[in-house]
Amino acid sequence: MGPRASEWLPELEEVLLLTAVRTVRELAHDYDPQILLDERPRLFAREALHQRYDIGTWRSTYPEAITRYTLRYADHDPDRLDEREREKHDALKDDLTTIGTSRDALNSGLDMVEETIVPLLQQARPQPTITLVLDGPAWTAVVDERTAARALDTIALFSEVCDLRLVCSPRLREHLDRHHPEWCDDHLDLTRSRDGWGQTVPGETSERTRTEAWATISQFDPDGGRLTILEALSPDSDRTVHELKADPELALADGTIDRYVRELADEHGLVAIDSRPTSNHVTLTETGAAATALLGPDGRPHHPEQSRFTSDRTRTHHDSTSVVCRADRDEGSPTPTDDSTTADHTGDTAPSTHSSSASTIPESVPTAEEWLADTGTADDGYVQWLDGPDDRLDAWAMHERLRAGRRCAGVTVVDDPTQPFDDGEVSYISCFDDHAQVVVQWGGALPTLVRITNALLSEQMFETVLTPATVGDDLDALYDGTLDSAIDDILRLGAQVGWFSEDEHDYEGLRERFSAVRRRLLTELASLDRDDSDAWSTLCRDAHGLLASATQLYHASDIDLTIHIRVPDTATLQAGTQRYREFCDFFKHTVPKNAAYGVHSAYRLLYEQRVDKLKHRLSYAFDDDPTAELTASWVISGPTATTFREDIEAAIATNASDVRDAIQEGTRHGVGFEIPVVEGNSYAALRGVLDQQADRKGFILDPADRREIIRLATATLGTEPGRCSPYAFAEALLAIARARTPTATLSPTDVAYGLTQLPAERLMPTLPPTMQTVLKTLLVADDPLGRSTIIERADISTASYDRNINELAALGIVAPTGNGGHRKWQAWLIPWWSPLAGVDAPRTVDGDESTLARPSRWDDILYETTLNLGLDPKYELFAGQVDIDEVFVTLPRLSRWRGFFESHYGCGAASAIADSSDDRQSTDGSTHTSHSVEVGAHPAGRADQQQSLDDCS
Repeated sequence: MGPRASEWLPELEEVLLLTAVRTVRELAHDYDPQILLDERPRLFAREALHQRYDIGTWRSTYPEAITRYTLRYADHDPDRLDEREREKHDALKDDLTTIGTSRDALNSGLDMVEETIVPLLQQARPQPTITLVLDGPAWTAVVDERTAARALDTIALFSEVCDLRLVCSPRLREHLDRHHPEWCDDHLDLTRSRDGWGQTVPGETSERTRTEAWATISQFDPDGGRLTILEALSPDSDRTVHELKADPELALADGTIDRYVRELADEHGLVAIDSRPTSNHVTLTETGAAATALLGPDGRPHHPEQSRFTSDRTRTHHDSTSVVCRADRDEGSPTPTDDSTTADHTGDTAPSTHSSSASTIPESVPTAEEWLADTGTADDGYVQWLDGPDDRLDAWAMHERLRAGRRCAGVTVVDDPTQPFDDGEVSYISCFDDHAQVVVQWGGALPTLVRITNALLSEQMFETVLTPATVGDDLDALYDGTLDSAIDDILRLGAQVGWFSEDEHDYEGLRERFSAVRRRLLTELASLDRDDSDAWSTLCRDAHGLLASATQLYHASDIDLTIHIRVPDTATLQAGTQRYREFCDFFKHTVPKNAAYGVHSAYRLLYEQRVDKLKHRLSYAFDDDPTAELTASWVISGPTATTFREDIEAAIATNASDVRDAIQEGTRHGVGFEIPVVEGNSYAALRGVLDQQADRKGFILDPADRREIIRLATATLGTEPGRCSPYAFAEALLAIARARTPTATLSPTDVAYGLTQLPAERLMPTLPPTMQTVLKTLLVADDPLGRSTIIERADISTASYDRNINELAALGIVAPTGNGGHRKWQAWLIPWWSPLAGVDAPRTVDGDESTLARPSRWDDILYETTLNLGLDPKYELFAGQVDIDEVFVTLPRLSRWRGFFESHYGCGAASAIADSSDDRQSTDGSTHTSHSVEVGAHPAGRADQQQSLDDCS
């Protein structure tokens, strides 16, 4: 072996393929022996390999590929396969033996090996023995030692799952010692460390060991899983990995525990692993034992010289069970490490902050919106996987954040500050939990249509989502695998999937044909002459047909689909009459075409006028309530996107009148369905976001707490009373960890902590940016801050500080804790006078005369605030019955706080947020709206014009 891993890695992976196949057979037998008898994978790859054994990632098709190879080709001599099967065999084997070489479909590196082959071989019994002979002259002559370092890293990785024997000359050993000493220390003396696994030096831990332990664990996320695992280990005994996975206190996914344990052993030397028993035993090393001694009662690391932990440092600054941490995809939600079990609902009695050294988001980390806008160029790929700024949101969290915009199966319009993409031709894709999302920027009707279709049928989607395991080698896994040999006629004559001749009746043929059509559409779009109406109409027809075929394919695969269309400049779009008409017509024609009644295309059943097409339909029968369903949901986001709602609804309604006359007149039986066009910023929409995230994290929601949480969110995130961005709300909820007990409830103070983790620009967006920055600076601080510290951290001028701090203090959001020139400030998202705070007096006792008086009514607080701001209102304005509209009109400086006041007190425009006549929450929890378009036959039993959206989220 030479120093270039890419040259010998395929050969090594081919040698290990036999072990991988044997291991897959054993795991499949344990999962369901029928899989081996029928040679059909069913859900084995997804449920067993990926979810149970943590093999593969969201972007990898390795579980499906190795399963398919094992069941279909492993027992066959490739030379005896027919030509087409031999091509499939060779392509699949090439995929399995080029992982990590940058020559595979994903252009993957060593990390993909670590996420696919390594966890599979960890399940192998016995583990394979491999002897590697290093080519001495090639290694010593290498020009760039970084090339050799990558090869050594590859060897070290495989040593974790193989009995690896390395053969090299003494001269080469000296060369490696000189150029890669750390690697040699770690890996060329493994036999010595194995002989002494788990042993610690008796007697008192040395100062050097304690220092090394601190240097290691101080780099860990204080709220992350690594410290949680260390805390679960004892210096006096060992634990098996199986015991750690069964420990309810850890609340970590099995795959996460495996990964963290291996990392603590291999990268940090804090634990040792004995893999000789049937279940790996884990014990603390000397350094690991020293590290656990540095963990305080709250599970956080403390410096060796800190002899005791004061309450100021170890208490949770927010009376809550919630701690912020990044969502781990293995768990499906963030992992808590706080020891408390339920939230203290006595009130927001302390600053809503955690240690700034642990949880403050650096200013250099982009916001979620900035991350989305930073697409790069289409030269890097027209279709990109959705991910996020790792220090704030990972791929799963970004998926969930976007998902919050989808209120129901229909069209949702969302007001949200939307930044334009750097390159508007780029599209994002994402898929978790059988829910796929596509994100595009509006660029005109036809380009947007082609980009959506291109993303849905991209190579990335076929490699990861529409895989053979999902669709079936012969398309027989579609519709839950219940249709067998009839699937070809169903797709062609029922679902009306286009470009589906005899050559497309298997997975490879369908994929190749769709890919070819997709590429053709992109090519024609690039060269299209807009003045050529015939070419434009033909391309538009083909794009509509391919999109409808794609959404039917996702529907048949039981994958929910949401398509996001971003409009960064809503005002300019509406100002152009022709552009805006084209925008509305896009939804008029596109949304109804993507619907299904069972296995039938609803569009063909309702709209088709061509006699020859009507003759070539699959026979059908209607049940008592022939209601079709959309195969895709649509979300439109932009600064004022909700102003589109009525026009889009009206446009779709005009399309509904194009249903065949016989069906409209009732002389022919037909299906019907409804297309809701709803707002995503309403109380009902925000309640759906809250309920979904609370359920995911295991919290119980008290009805009163639910209302108060939404009032807090709209006060903090909204630009008008009673409304806010569902994306920002979801991002705040994602920052809250899971419940530690089945009875834990989610309170407003829990959510207040999540809100503090948002970027400054999201907090009270009606305020000036400098005021938002001052507030954010105080919210994430460890302790009260003085004037000079605030100016430095917020990077503002002295004048800005004076102006902003005084106004925030007048509102009771910040409060002083000292006197005179030594005054310091604390901040809360919930001011003490708010009914949501649950306190009866200011939280600090060092305030001066300008501190707000004890609240009695909202107009008393409003009056005191105007005095503290020096507005000197006329007496008549607050005498008698106060007209809140008149107050804000008369005192325009106060207007930016209107939504804040009204949401906290539930007065004014915010008083009816839960009882809107056209978008309200009923007592049984369902959401109702009158904003929906009926298409086709009216659903049976429909008594009025309101649609129940029980499936809204």
